[in-house]
Amino acid sequence: FLSSFSSSRQRLLINFCIYTQIFNPQIQYCPSIPMSTAVARDVAVIGAGAAGLAAARQLRREGHSVVVFERESLVGGTWIYTNNTEPDPLGIDPTRPVVHSSLYASLRTNLPREAMSFKEYPFVAKRTGHRDPRRFPGHKEVLEYLKDYASEFGIGELVRFETEVNRVWQRENGKWEVRSRKRGGEEEEHMDEAFDAVVVCNGHYSEPRIAHIPGVDRWPGKQIHSHNYRVPEPFRNQVSTRSINLERVSSTDK
Repeated sequence: FLSSFSSSRQRLLINFCIYTQIFNPQIQYCPSIPMSTAVARDVAVIGAGAAGLAAARQLRREGHSVVVFERESLVGGTWIYTNNTEPDPLGIDPTRPVVHSSLYASLRTNLPREAMSFKEYPFVAKRTGHRDPRRFPGHKEVLEYLKDYASEFGIGELVRFETEVNRVWQRENGKWEVRSRKRGGEEEEHMDEAFDAVVVCNGHYSEPRIAHIPGVDRWPGKQIHSHNYRVPEPFRNQVSTRSINLERVSSTDK
């Protein structure tokens, strides 16, 4: 089936299928590539969150050599909770130390666990130990599920933990160069490696979006972006207001 397409169209179709199987696993029309005709490639996956884990699993199952780059010390991506917040509460300063996750301590999913599971690995409620069996579980349970998924399919052995990617560029020969270094390392300690393809799965929750509100810069009160909210105690006995930025959903998005 794929041989009827050019190489560029094949790449587009494969990327579409990876995206579809991650976010809408009920769709069945994406073709599989028979191992007898597939060409093994060296593939870099940036990020070991939900999308990165699923991409790594499917790519390796198709016979590719996969390296996953993860800046944290464990899998889970945005589901890794931290008490840390950024020194700039609005996230405007481009030189600030960046905290990846936007989770707050009491967060629960707004989707049932059935809608958050991978097709081949159901998000089954576990009633042992510290597990959260609720249908709309807390964020810790989602992280445990992703860790279980990585363990079940041996994805952890593909991951370079505490390693951040600083730059990606394409060579003249079509290969992709990935520059990485151990987290906290010196700039000159980087490593450059060539890959046939790169899958970017680093998420989009570490850069706050700030609503444009005329005069807000002159308001004397404390301002904080939800990215840096963790617990309610600092706001006890205070009068708090909030601004919610809504994006219109068109009929084509439904």
